[in-house]
Amino acid sequence: MRKIIDDERLIYQCCSLYYEEHMGQSQIAKHLGISKSSVSRMLQTGRELEIVEIKVRHLAQYMYEDLEEELKKKYHLKDVVVAESSPLDSKTERISKLNERAADYLNRLLKDGDYVGVSVGSSIRNLAKTSHEAFHRNCTFVPLVGGISQHTTGMEEVQSNQVAEALAEKYGGNYVSFFSPAVFSNENLMNEFLKEEAVRFIFDYFEKLDIVISGMNIASSMYETVKKLGYVSDDQLDRFKKNGAVCNLILRFLDQNGNTEPFDEYNRKIAGISAEAYKNVEHKLLITGGAGNAAAGKSCIRGNFANILIMDVDCAKALLVD
Repeated sequence: MRKIIDDERLIYQCCSLYYEEHMGQSQIAKHLGISKSSVSRMLQTGRELEIVEIKVRHLAQYMYEDLEEELKKKYHLKDVVVAESSPLDSKTERISKLNERAADYLNRLLKDGDYVGVSVGSSIRNLAKTSHEAFHRNCTFVPLVGGISQHTTGMEEVQSNQVAEALAEKYGGNYVSFFSPAVFSNENLMNEFLKEEAVRFIFDYFEKLDIVISGMNIASSMYETVKKLGYVSDDQLDRFKKNGAVCNLILRFLDQNGNTEPFDEYNRKIAGISAEAYKNVEHKLLITGGAGNAAAGKSCIRGNFANILIMDVDCAKALLVD
C-alpha cells in the first residue's frame, strides 16, 4: 500500500505551501489533514526529488572575503572591497559594478561632520551617478586640487570642483570650491597666487580631512585624465615613464615605490593638497579596476597614499602577485 508521504501531488502541495505561501509546518499539517512529522518528511522528499531547489545567493560583499582578507594582511590595509565581475561582463558592466560597491562602501563609511577630500577624474565622479541609494548626512566635500583648466571641453564634470559638488548632492552636506588652476607653469607664480585670500582658505580644509578619495580608470590608461585635461604633454609623459612613473594620483606622478621625488619638477607645480598632508588623512580610499592598474595600486600602498582599496577581482588577484 502506498504511503501518504510518497504521494507526489501531496508533496508538491506541502512544498508550495511552505516555500511559496510561507505557511508553518503546523499550519500545513492542519490544512492538509496530516501529521506535522509527515509534513517534515515530505518537505525533505521534495528537495530530494528536486521539486524544490534551494540556492544560496551570495551577496557581493561576501563573495571574495578570503581574497579581501589576504590582501589586507599582505599590505597591512584598513579595508579591502572586491567587486564581483564575470569574464562575460563588458567594460561598462564592470565599471558599473565597481562603482556600485564603492558607493555602497562610502554610504557606510561617511558620518555627520566628516570632511571628505576628492580628487579629479571620471572614476570618482561616477560615484555620484550610481543608482545606489545614499543616506544624507552633514559632510563637507573638498576638492583636493585646483579645478580650472583651459582644456575642459567634454571634461568639465571630472574636475575636482564638480566632483565635490556632485558627491555633496548625492550624499548630503555641502562642498567648497577651489578656484585655482590645477597646474601652473611656474612654481613661484603658483606660490604667490595661493597666498590670495580667495584661495588660501582651502588649505585650512585640507588639515580637517577625515577621508580622501582617489581613483584610476578601469582597464585604461591611468594617465587618461591628466592628458585630456591638458595637464601634461605626450613628451612629458614619455619622459616621466622613462624615469619610472607608474602612477598618477592627485595629479602627481609616483614611481613603483610611491615616491614623488623623481618628478618633483612637475609635481611641485600642482596647486592642491601636499603629498604629506594626503598621507596623514585617516581613511585613504583608492578605487580602481583591471589587472593593468595593479602596479599603480601597489605604488599608492607603498607610498602610504592608500589604506582602503575598492577594486574588481582582476586587479585584486594581480595585487597578490609579487
